[in-house]
Amino acid sequence: MILYQGLLRSSASWARVGRGYLKALLGLGASVGAVASRGFRYDPEFAIPVGLREYTPSEARGLADVDVGLGFLHPPYLDRLVGERRVNLFVWESDRVPESWVEQLDRGVDLVLVPSQFVRAGLVRSGFPGKRVGIVPYGYDAEFFAETEPPDCKERPFTFLAVLAPHYRKGIEELLSAYREAFDRADAVQLWIKTTYDPGDSRRRFPFEIPSWAETLTKYGLRDPDAALVTVESCTLSDEAVGSIFSRADVVVQPSWGEAFGLVILEALAASRPVVTTDWGGQTDFLPDGADRMAYRLEPAGDRLYERVNGALVARPDVTALAARMRWHFEHPEDSAEVGRGGRDLVAGWTWERAARRLIEVLA
Repeated sequence: MILYQGLLRSSASWARVGRGYLKALLGLGASVGAVASRGFRYDPEFAIPVGLREYTPSEARGLADVDVGLGFLHPPYLDRLVGERRVNLFVWESDRVPESWVEQLDRGVDLVLVPSQFVRAGLVRSGFPGKRVGIVPYGYDAEFFAETEPPDCKERPFTFLAVLAPHYRKGIEELLSAYREAFDRADAVQLWIKTTYDPGDSRRRFPFEIPSWAETLTKYGLRDPDAALVTVESCTLSDEAVGSIFSRADVVVQPSWGEAFGLVILEALAASRPVVTTDWGGQTDFLPDGADRMAYRLEPAGDRLYERVNGALVARPDVTALAARMRWHFEHPEDSAEVGRGGRDLVAGWTWERAARRLIEVLA
């Protein structure tokens, strides 16, 4: 049996990854169970894959048939893994991994599974043995990502969608600067930001978070009378609803400083939407070459990552290039839609079923 251990009942991306793997593994007839931990945006009512057997931590420790303990755990908590073989899913968004994490992974697991060449390179560069790293890309649920044409722009604004957490490394400042540079109130355009929360509502603040959405929009002139429309929507979506949001957009913009994989980028392509993003990170494993991959400059990450890492670099996208490309999509909607259809064709096989089959192959 594969016993998954990690966050599941949450809208967080790593919880969606766990649900994606487990639903596909169950569909393939694999013997799987789960110890669902609590964590970021935990919601006990959040749906998990039908047919998945859940265990408490004490029940899991009593199981005698766990061949693989598959975790998606923060490295300091790897001692919680239960299984004859201990395997952990791992992501990181920079070119270097915290030294303490490398040591904890080295001691705590037999194998580390990463979603991209980018994360593998960062781990190996930081001293983790490459022979103990397997690459298992993520996927999308074909059930929820049907091909759809963009809505008729004659009836509503041309819509750029950004799905992101309120963290600097998501390229929020670059996105808002570029949007302000490219458009004004006279343009029939909208930037729709789908986010998970507003740091301004939290008592505890982190250096990697923007201060609040209102303050950040004001800082970049997007509350000025002549500014183009911006809508910020903070809510929790089911897996099925995540698939539907792309049908309301023309272009997806994800100008991150680094992505371990870029799940939203893959899902947007699967929904036939062009994606404008930074040409650095895990998304380059599957994102088509072309003008939508933005130029960048490498800079020290500082305190903008979840953990500070000496010498770590991030990729800051070029604001002027980003503004120009967004403007091109707005002015060429038919060509833009064609770019989206081409992207869907290239990622047609990148489903969770494919990911689960690859996982089984690596664990064999």
